[in-house]
Amino acid sequence: MTRIGRTVGAAALAGLVLAGPIASARGDRREASVHGELVGGALTTGDVDGGDATATVPLAGLALRASYATRDRFQYDVALALLRGGDATFPSHTFMPAGAPPATGPYRAATTVTRLDAGVTLRLGVRWIPTARLAAGVQLRRIGPVTVDAMPAIDDARPAALAVDLVGSATLGLDHRINRRLIVGLAAGGSLAVPLGGASARTLEVTVHGAYYWYPRW
Repeated sequence: MTRIGRTVGAAALAGLVLAGPIASARGDRREASVHGELVGGALTTGDVDGGDATATVPLAGLALRASYATRDRFQYDVALALLRGGDATFPSHTFMPAGAPPATGPYRAATTVTRLDAGVTLRLGVRWIPTARLAAGVQLRRIGPVTVDAMPAIDDARPAALAVDLVGSATLGLDHRINRRLIVGLAAGGSLAVPLGGASARTLEVTVHGAYYWYPRW
């Protein structure tokens, strides 16, 4: 074999060695995954007493997402998120707590969100993977209890209330495939609630996640 032939052969072999991990790490339509997510951001919520005021507070929580890809570039998924917003403060209102005198003044209430949605994620890469996800679902919000700051002795001017929303969300992200099984990523997006009788709500969210991928035998 000539020197040129040996050089070409060595280059081809090196290319196959380098391409092997990338080829084995590519996404395809048979992959399933489970994602653990840390969520942070902001929650904007409407006046829990039905007024026009809104308040924006920090938001943090956890989410779990499972997916299955039926196309090379698309995966379908379902996600469950547990999120908590800080105390939102609203203008003065008069509450009539049971067994206590009326409580009047600015008030505050925290919000806890349990969200279940289903969506589709577009994946545009192999090792570095830009992503875009659209999802819709339902969420349950626990609002309160309401605390009236001007009357600290009354820390439960109104008990906690539950609200149900339809919700839509959209995110853009970037994943990195460490190997054929493990992926880490970062995403940013938000959600918008359609309340079924209750205060408005929307979020801005940043998510850091780790995911395990495999090929189910079904």
